[in-house]
Amino acid sequence: MVSGGSIRNVATTWRDVRAPDDRLEEDLRTRLDEVEAALAAAVTSDLPLVSEAAGSLLAAGGKRFRPMLVLLGGRFGDPDDPRLVPAAVAIELTHLATLYHDDVIDEAQSRRGIASANARWDNTVAILTGDFLFARASEISSDLGTDVTRLLAHTIAEVCEGQIREVQIMGRVETEEAGYLDVIRRKTASLIGTSCRLGGLVSGASPEDVDRLERFGKALGVAFQLSDDIMDLTADRSVLGKEPGADLREGVYTLPVIHALAGASRRDELRAILATGPPTGERLEAAVEIVRSDGSLDRSRAAVAEAVRTALNEAAGLPTGPAADALVHLSGFIAARCGAEL
Repeated sequence: MVSGGSIRNVATTWRDVRAPDDRLEEDLRTRLDEVEAALAAAVTSDLPLVSEAAGSLLAAGGKRFRPMLVLLGGRFGDPDDPRLVPAAVAIELTHLATLYHDDVIDEAQSRRGIASANARWDNTVAILTGDFLFARASEISSDLGTDVTRLLAHTIAEVCEGQIREVQIMGRVETEEAGYLDVIRRKTASLIGTSCRLGGLVSGASPEDVDRLERFGKALGVAFQLSDDIMDLTADRSVLGKEPGADLREGVYTLPVIHALAGASRRDELRAILATGPPTGERLEAAVEIVRSDGSLDRSRAAVAEAVRTALNEAAGLPTGPAADALVHLSGFIAARCGAEL
């Protein structure tokens, strides 16, 4: 599904993930190349600064996870439908737009190994670049029918609601698991669910399969985010592309941290570290060490496994074939990469 390596063995990074069917893998690569070219065209403006700012994050690469799910969803209808590529482009532009806005909110200095737009230029340029990408996504979706336009608009609103909810709970040691899960369902899982649904919708899949694809995607999205949360605390820079503990440093207390704050043996020690605000330096190292050592990661891995099992149950109801096998394969990878056992 992404070039390099084989997921028939245990893949360790997104670069290692491939569809289990070689013919499907080759087709996905070809279509993703088309998506990449269309993305480059979509971020181009007659104003050089807009083109440079909008193209900077695109040029830095990325997994193109959501476009891939659009294309896989399209395998349950007509995989040659010409609307699949622009649908995938609209989804990725929406995702990129949220990253520009996220970096302003988090005051991030880098993204995907390069200076973030807010650091390279300023917050105003970064915010307006995100708005530009939202507008481009909406423009593309308008050519795909009112159902697609309505779906994308609803999803953007839901993602924004999730971001606002995250801002509400950011840096609060009393954050509860239910509140955090609500954030990721809105902010992350909704867009991944829409990616799957959109592929089925524009390719003419049956209404039942379109609904099932969305449910699969939402469950996968929860697992995807929780897996990333665990990786942020356990993986090294070579895997993450950033220093471990970035979420903690930005005041985003993810599920492992919430578990550690709520019931772990060293919760009082962790609360004391976080009482003065998001940690840095030695305080950050100490906080990460506590979360790693007290069993909270295992509880979070169990939550990943539960979400993946939900996704697998939905995938089992889809028409059998290489596309369904690929969705199952991808679900297993998300569990395996963070050490969750199914």
